[in-house]
Amino acid sequence: MPDRLARHTLVWLSAHADWRADVAAHDRRLADWFARGWPAVVARRAADDPDPRVRLGVPLPPAEGKQRLALRVPLSDIVRQAPPLPLAEVRAHAGVPAEWQQPLQALERVAPAHVFGAFAWQVLTGLDYVHARSDIDVLWSVQTADAADALVAKLQVWERRFDRRLDGELCLPDGGAVNWREYAGCAREVLVKRVDGAGLDVRAGLFESARLPRMAWHYGVAS
Repeated sequence: MPDRLARHTLVWLSAHADWRADVAAHDRRLADWFARGWPAVVARRAADDPDPRVRLGVPLPPAEGKQRLALRVPLSDIVRQAPPLPLAEVRAHAGVPAEWQQPLQALERVAPAHVFGAFAWQVLTGLDYVHARSDIDVLWSVQTADAADALVAKLQVWERRFDRRLDGELCLPDGGAVNWREYAGCAREVLVKRVDGAGLDVRAGLFESARLPRMAWHYGVAS
C-alpha cells in the first residue's frame, strides 16, 4: 500500500482500527458505520498539517442531514483500498432511480469515468442518497489539453440534453484534479486539488508535465 492515498480512494478499516473522529459526538455514528462493513473515503488535508494519520470522511445520507463526518486513522489500520466505483457498475445497480438510466447510459458513452458522491454511496451502503433531481459526481482522467477540451464540450452537451447537473473533476497526469466546470470557464488560473492541499495553477500549464501520478488511481482515461 502506498504511504499516501489519493483523494476519493475508498478504504476499509480493520476491526480494531485506532480511528479518532474530529468531533467526539460523531464517534457512536462512525462506530456503527464501520461495524456494518462500510468504507470511508480519503479526504484532502492541509499542506502544513503535522498529523501523519490519513484524513477520511464519511458522508451521511439526506435523512441524517447530509453531514460529512471527519476522522483520522493510522495508515496501518487500513486493510483494503479501492478506487471510486466505475460508472457502469453504478448504473447497473438496482438502487439507481429508473429515470436516471438513460442519462447515465449517455454519460457512459462520453468517456470512461468513475463515480463518487451520492450515487456511489447509495451503491456502497444501500441507504437512500439519490433522488430524481440529484447531481452526479464523476471523475475522468485526462492526459492532454485537447482531450480535456473535447471532454468538457461533450459534458456541456450532456447537461443541456438531460437538464441535469453534472459535477466532478478532471484528474490530471501529475495526480492533481480540477473541477471540470471551472476548467470549462477558461480562466487563466484554476484551483487544483491534491491530497496534501489545493492551490491555483495556470490553466495553460496543467498538461505540460508527462509525469505519472504519484498516488492517484487512473479514473478512466479520456483521449
